[in-house]
Amino acid sequence: MKKTLTAVLLAALAAGSFAVPAKADAFGDFNTNIGNTKIKAEALLAPFAEDLGGLIGGNDFNSGRAIGFPGFDVGLAATIQAKPNPDNAILNNADVGAFGVPVLKASIALPGIDADITLRGLTLGGFSVIGGGVSYNLMKSGTVTKFIPDLSVSAFYDVIDYDYFKGTHMSLNAVASFDIPVIKPFIGVGLDRTSLKVQDVSGAIGTLVNGAEASASQPRYTLGVRFSPLPLVYVYGAYSSLHGQSGYNAGLGVKF
Repeated sequence: MKKTLTAVLLAALAAGSFAVPAKADAFGDFNTNIGNTKIKAEALLAPFAEDLGGLIGGNDFNSGRAIGFPGFDVGLAATIQAKPNPDNAILNNADVGAFGVPVLKASIALPGIDADITLRGLTLGGFSVIGGGVSYNLMKSGTVTKFIPDLSVSAFYDVIDYDYFKGTHMSLNAVASFDIPVIKPFIGVGLDRTSLKVQDVSGAIGTLVNGAEASASQPRYTLGVRFSPLPLVYVYGAYSSLHGQSGYNAGLGVKF
């Protein structure tokens, strides 16, 4: 059973890793679907930003416990959205189905305080996301009783760049996990704020839409499990409501 679950999660992670360049490039038709006026472009950009922010924020956590000094954690995470938001005409008009964002990440515990810092990012084709964040333990299982959950909060900031847009993503999260044998269930909530600006759209339309900006802020909810198939190695999988859309999270890493 454990080997089967491991295989399923690794397959989901592999799918997520290639989700952005699926269809050659999930965002490849952005410049043809962004509209032909700045007002129209900004209206179309907002739901697109909402979807993109949920995918980036979906990679924020997989446990309610920060690493703890002198720990170190390195791994790969991916979030897949089953389909674009119905209002996301940019992707819907391009017939994009499931799409996602993977990131490589590395976290290190800070001395003196019960917190970690994380750096993360990835470049695939013309799309890149680079950022980082901090996680802080509010409560740790075992400090009072084994039956209380681990509870932490985190905040992230990411810079987004693509051939036809650039922007930022910010998120705040709270997550709880439970230290029980074999699997470690976790549940969390996050708030994403994503701001995008159209750039480098060429031709006559480009002069009308370049510089259009939009922002979106929405909550996300995640329920998942994490376990260690080998010493120091962890694997996780989760279901998320990404701003009202179904999403799936998977990842693996090595924690020292």
